[in-house]
Amino acid sequence: MFDAIFTHSTLGFCIWDIPSLIVLIAIVAIFIVHRHNQKKREKDFEDQLAERWADESVDTGRTRRS
Repeated sequence: MFDAIFTHSTLGFCIWDIPSLIVLIAIVAIFIVHRHNQKKREKDFEDQLAERWADESVDTGRTRRS
């Protein structure tokens, strides 16, 4: 019984612990990059929306005075 434990583990690690740790790190990295890109897209969208609202308010102000 102890032969199987020592054969498939080294220093308390299973053979699948390292690949699963690599996959976990990759998933966390992808999540962080995606979240950063999404925040950047949201900020760009809000800037474009604010610019459009500013242009529309200037345009409506001109038509009311005319």
